[in-house]
Amino acid sequence: MNIRKYMNEHEARVREVLDKGDIREWAGLKESHGRMIRFMQHERLIHLLVLLAVASFFLISLGLVWMRPSLPIVLLCGLFFVLLVPYVFHYYFLENAVQRWYALADEIEKKHRS
Repeated sequence: MNIRKYMNEHEARVREVLDKGDIREWAGLKESHGRMIRFMQHERLIHLLVLLAVASFFLISLGLVWMRPSLPIVLLCGLFFVLLVPYVFHYYFLENAVQRWYALADEIEKKHRS
């Protein structure tokens, strides 16, 4: 599953319903969007834990390279670094997308109340 595509498609659907202004769809939109936010908050938490673990392993291996340099430890450090960089970018995407979704939820709530 491509999570970026999944999240962008959901966001586009929500914006489309908000732009159409069909009052009958707002209650269902509010419920489904809230459910999606909960899903993505869980996804974000899991990725944060993995990111912290990989960053910790990278720092530990970096410390080992500093204390006792050897080729296997340098390779291990490089492996963790190669894993860490994409995780940082992926978590950054998740965090910003969920923040945008909070703003969409506020917009849905305003339209639903009025």
